[in-house]
Amino acid sequence: MKTKHISLSLALIATLLSSCYYPYPPNPNGPRGGYPDPAANSDLTSEEQEGIREARDKVREGETGDDPSPDPQDPASNPPARKDYRVAVPIPGKEGFVFNPFTNDPVDVRAIPPGTLVRDPNDPDPDHKFRVP
Repeated sequence: MKTKHISLSLALIATLLSSCYYPYPPNPNGPRGGYPDPAANSDLTSEEQEGIREARDKVREGETGDDPSPDPQDPASNPPARKDYRVAVPIPGKEGFVFNPFTNDPVDVRAIPPGTLVRDPNDPDPDHKFRVP
């Protein structure tokens, strides 16, 4: 009788622990990570949807309209431009948090403006930089 209770208790504990495990969703290589396109919202006009897509594409390509072009004569102002940075995916239901596109860990970006190039402080690889959506 006691053995039956112990095995039943262990089975219950294992079931509870496995049901509590909630892995973050995988981040496929797509730019939105499998989440719906906000520009596809049916409440928006087609011009607004196109504007959202263009703005998102500019952020992905590293183009922002407010950055002055560096002086071509000054080599110190010409760091090698890298335009292939990934864009983080927002965590649904958690405003100001995104998934690190390299490790899929949550990152707090509440005080960081969109389009900013950031690095996850908990990511050991210093080359893993991504943009805030």
